[in-house]
Amino acid sequence: MVASEHFDEIVGYLVATAEAHHAATGGVNPQWAGWYATNLVDDLNSVFSSEIEVDELADWLAEADHRYRNEPQTSSWPKAYATWLIEDYR
Repeated sequence: MVASEHFDEIVGYLVATAEAHHAATGGVNPQWAGWYATNLVDDLNSVFSSEIEVDELADWLAEADHRYRNEPQTSSWPKAYATWLIEDYR
């Protein structure tokens, strides 16, 4: 089970991936979810002690993006995604 103590670690992975994505693509990439998933999957599998597949994570990221853009939010996207990841994968 992933405890909230991993929250900051997960946020860090999301932020680092976003920065790497922006550096690699200029931030414009219609296939961003797959790019993020490929770069996050090993770190997240380590945190969650699981075997999340790249395609599963890419789909999850696309759904999280949709959710973040369409629901009122009180935190940054990395913090919202980290919260949802912990809820969904613990």
